Amino acid sequence: MTKIFFWASIFFIFYTYLGYPLISLFLGIFFKKRVNRGDFFPSLSLIIPAFNEESVIRDKLENSLKLDYPKQKLEIIVCSESTDNTNSIVKEYSKRRVKLVEFSGRQGKSKMLYNTVPLSKGQVLVFSDANSIYSKNALIKLSGNFADPTIAAVAGKLSITNSKFSAISAGESWYKKYENIIRRFDSLRHSVIGVDGAMFALRREAYFPLNPERGDDFELAVEVLIRNKGVVFEPEAVCFEKASLASQVEIKRKIRIVSWFLKSFFILLSKMFSPFKPGLIFRMISHKLLRWFSPYFFISLFFASFFLLKQGFFFKLIFISQSIFYFFGALGWLLKERKKIRIPLVLKIPFYFLVVNYAFLAGTVAAARQKQRPFWEKSQR
Repeated sequence: MTKIFFWASIFFIFYTYLGYPLISLFLGIFFKKRVNRGDFFPSLSLIIPAFNEESVIRDKLENSLKLDYPKQKLEIIVCSESTDNTNSIVKEYSKRRVKLVEFSGRQGKSKMLYNTVPLSKGQVLVFSDANSIYSKNALIKLSGNFADPTIAAVAGKLSITNSKFSAISAGESWYKKYENIIRRFDSLRHSVIGVDGAMFALRREAYFPLNPERGDDFELAVEVLIRNKGVVFEPEAVCFEKASLASQVEIKRKIRIVSWFLKSFFILLSKMFSPFKPGLIFRMISHKLLRWFSPYFFISLFFASFFLLKQGFFFKLIFISQSIFYFFGALGWLLKERKKIRIPLVLKIPFYFLVVNYAFLAGTVAAARQKQRPFWEKSQR
């Protein structure tokens, strides 16, 4: 029985992080769909949800106003439930094509978007973070994909700008690059599941939130796939963000995301059985669910290899390798608060690994206890 747990854990770990991406690449090569891109300029509504973003909102608006896109076709909307000076700053831009939609009290990003979208006019909705800075041609690169009528949603590429400042930001940069590789593979079949809310474009008629309080980027992209429309990744549409520098902030953010998305997963999964969509179910489980539950596979592998130490050199090697890796991760964790000590690469990778998997573990537990909230907090520190 212990060997079953051991080999099952190894299988799921390798399948989750290496097997599925390779399968996605294989399917993309042999079942590739073309995107009929073109010079296409639909009216756009750039919607920026904000909660106490006074430190970044001015830069965001200046960046948005300078983007290469026909001015008469670009609508900029900030929907805000801020209690700081964010709204006052946005009002300074009221004569420069920026519209403010104010909300009182905390109701969450999804509900704000639900109440803001009907006030917008664009044929295409572009959802953005307040701290995301777009490349000058980002909107043009996004909109070109909508020349193809089969494409209903387009994900942009997020790049981390402060990857050298901490082990957390470095790890997040590596993680984003890994996710972007999978998005490229999935995009070959117009079936991108993992999109980033920092830059996500959606046809207005494809906006189908689950309910007034649910409708984030993950849910909206999957809803598009359920309706047999395409979701693609546009690597030339780039936006830039600073990642969290503190592990505590990143852990809280990922716990919130996993607990929220896990509930979304099962709601969306129920929609894939009528009519039955085995391919989409397979991708959802492989790309998302197994990733969130990977900490359980790592824990199972560690204890299984421990109990198999007397079974041969191979099991000893696996256990010792894990122990060294986790020791380096724990050492990186101990050194993270000592700002004068630069954490070497040999510690950064296992440290970030521990942070992510702890957050995934805590996120699944929070989802089981139904302790997720529809609110979002500022992640940049």
